[in-house]
Amino acid sequence: MLAILIGVVAIVVLTLGVQERKRYRVLQDFAKQHGCKPAPSENPYDLFGINKIISSTWHLLNKSTLQNTIDAFEKYGETYASRIAAQRVFFTCSPRNIKHILVQRFVDYDSSEVRAHLFRPITERGIFAVDGQQWRIARNLYRGQFSNTRSIVDLKMEEKHVKLILSCIPVGQSFDLQTLFLNLILDITTEFAIWDSVDSQSPTQTEEKNHFVSSLLTVKRVMARDGFLGPAAACHRFAEKRIATAIELRKLQQPPEKDGEERKPQGYSLLEGLTENSTNVIDLRDGATTILVAGIDSVASLLSTAFFLLGRNDKVFQKLRQSVLDAVGTEPPAFEQLKTLRVYPPVPFNARTANKDTWLPTGGGPDGNSAVLVKKGQRVIFSSWAIHRSFQTFGDDAHDFRPDRWEHLTAESLLGYLPFNIGPRACPGQQYALMEASYVAVRILQTFSAIKNCDPRPWTEHFGLNLSNENGVQLELVRDEKT
Repeated sequence: MLAILIGVVAIVVLTLGVQERKRYRVLQDFAKQHGCKPAPSENPYDLFGINKIISSTWHLLNKSTLQNTIDAFEKYGETYASRIAAQRVFFTCSPRNIKHILVQRFVDYDSSEVRAHLFRPITERGIFAVDGQQWRIARNLYRGQFSNTRSIVDLKMEEKHVKLILSCIPVGQSFDLQTLFLNLILDITTEFAIWDSVDSQSPTQTEEKNHFVSSLLTVKRVMARDGFLGPAAACHRFAEKRIATAIELRKLQQPPEKDGEERKPQGYSLLEGLTENSTNVIDLRDGATTILVAGIDSVASLLSTAFFLLGRNDKVFQKLRQSVLDAVGTEPPAFEQLKTLRVYPPVPFNARTANKDTWLPTGGGPDGNSAVLVKKGQRVIFSSWAIHRSFQTFGDDAHDFRPDRWEHLTAESLLGYLPFNIGPRACPGQQYALMEASYVAVRILQTFSAIKNCDPRPWTEHFGLNLSNENGVQLELVRDEKT
């Protein structure tokens, strides 16, 4: 009996050895075919990546993850390898490699393996939780809705909410603009996504809406790890109630009424558009909820960071304000755009998992000019935070807030500008988000003649679903009495 057991074990070990040897030869041939050479390694002797885990945790707790990211790229180059919990991972801020991953070899990488466990409990079929055919269906659905930005933007609705935030800004005293921006974008986005604002800025907000806001914030903080038993269920109930109404009204081919008034012809809701293609409650819920989860913090982060920087750059504030007044005047604008996504991108990191043996075009060899082999199952993490601080792309003052640099950048330089990603997985709502943020920024620039920073502390990283300032944005705004 023992001899039989030893024989079986020997056969298994031999079989595995033969398969591993065959696999090694396949990888060697693949690497040779593409000219791959090893990338610099951050921790070549730490086989289990323990030091990397300890170091990353320390930097996270000390709010220095982003600076450590810059330091690592300066030390090892634009592309390097590391080990995290015994898994080999690649880090890159090379524009060429990132374009390769997101565009040229898009089919070689999946993203759901990285984030599906976070998004699936709250958006089971949402675009962030799926790959393959399910992802294509979700992408086409969103592209269809966001293909014509001007047709879906409701400036009257946005102005209604902006007026509320303008009235909430205190005169002659410091306040946290970041909190107001979160409430503002929450109200605008819920009205856009499910045709019913949660009225977070209103003193008459209903208990149902207040509970939904509280649940949504909790979901975004912990990404609903308790599944449908807690706040995720409350979010679903709130959305499904509006979806049921939208489906019934779609059958009747009439717009829903809100607060006793018929929806104006120029108004638009994402939910209205989605019901043109589907009446499946789960698909509609996930489509609308994805926007609520992903579209609020990112726009609020953009606006908060813009005014954090403007509060420390009075000349830039005055120049922007004057350009707005010259171009638009004091009336609510039709369209304007501010460029602040580069220095503090809302999402500083992204990642993909190779679904087959593939390669990166640069980063290997002593000079970093050779390709790098990426085995099936290995991850590549790329950093917009680092690439947006490239001296090669943005000049010697790349770390500074200087909006007029955009007047001199070429199209080739902008390959290193990735606030919304590029390729098939680029954010379909990017133009809508920019329009939304730009409208709010312009209205504040029209209304206030001066800005004063009330917090001497530097910008401090805070990681949630999006990047934000740990200390908020403490400012004082001086109202222009002429407007």
